[in-house]
Amino acid sequence: MGKSIIFRLLTVTAIASIVLVYFSPIWWVSLKAPNYPPEAFPDGVRIHFHVDGVFNGCQKRESEEIHEEEALNCVHEMDTINHYVGMYPIASGGPIERTLSQFLFAFMIVMLVAFMMSGRKFQATTLTVGFSIIVVWAYITLFTPGGVTWMSEGYQQVLQTSMDMEREEFQDWSGFHAMQKNYQDTLGMYFRDTVKIQKRADILTIAAYVVIGLLIASMLIFIIGILWKNRLFYWLLVIIPILLPAFFVLEYAGWLWWFGHNLNEMGAFTLKPFMPTVFGDGKVAQFTTHSYPHYGFGLMMLSLVLLLLASLLRRKQLWEANKD
Repeated sequence: MGKSIIFRLLTVTAIASIVLVYFSPIWWVSLKAPNYPPEAFPDGVRIHFHVDGVFNGCQKRESEEIHEEEALNCVHEMDTINHYVGMYPIASGGPIERTLSQFLFAFMIVMLVAFMMSGRKFQATTLTVGFSIIVVWAYITLFTPGGVTWMSEGYQQVLQTSMDMEREEFQDWSGFHAMQKNYQDTLGMYFRDTVKIQKRADILTIAAYVVIGLLIASMLIFIIGILWKNRLFYWLLVIIPILLPAFFVLEYAGWLWWFGHNLNEMGAFTLKPFMPTVFGDGKVAQFTTHSYPHYGFGLMMLSLVLLLLASLLRRKQLWEANKD
């Protein structure tokens, strides 16, 4: 089998892994304490981080002593625990990243499809068509009434749960309005400081427009760079998706820092700013914390390995072609 076919098969498999990543739990966090006994909470108060939201990690319990119609909502339980020390609800973290996640993943997939193409014209055409579809999709989703229904199922589920609403109540919202409304609502869930909330909501709006602008500008730069036959841009098509695990860990750690260093003074207990545990076990007050990768992160690492192998094969193929 030729190098061209192998490197394309590796890239296609990596794309499939990245698609699965979007629908998979990437990281899990659990809190354990004496008042949450293992008989009732075998995994502690557990939550799962996805790219489009944070989901309940607690399972429904079935035993002779305990019967539940549905699993305890451990996202709400953790928010309740955290608010005593002044931490904001989990849904207030990463509002822009969660809202734009489906477009960012589509952005990477288009780049990888272009990476598989031979010839600058085919690569530029793939990028132009793919990016145009993303821009139209993003406009309809973010800025038209009812656009929120074009968001991922997971995003809508988190929106419904965090705002305690029925789907029908926000079906006519735009995705951008849903992001703003959800951010304001979660910030004010326990700490109703309207001035501070409005200030942060205004910053969020500006930051969201800046990120969207940068994303569109990046698309144009990539297309121009490929047409100019700049080799750097060609290799960036695969380098950026390769760095997905690093992007996630940095993003995750950054938001943990924000939560631990932006404690609201209205909390019942005073706690010095702290850095929550990114990886491993830690302790905050009487709670033991556990923070570890889930299988979605394994899929990220799989895509990294596949793309590294595809890149090496592609590099060797191009070197041999130039040598001949």
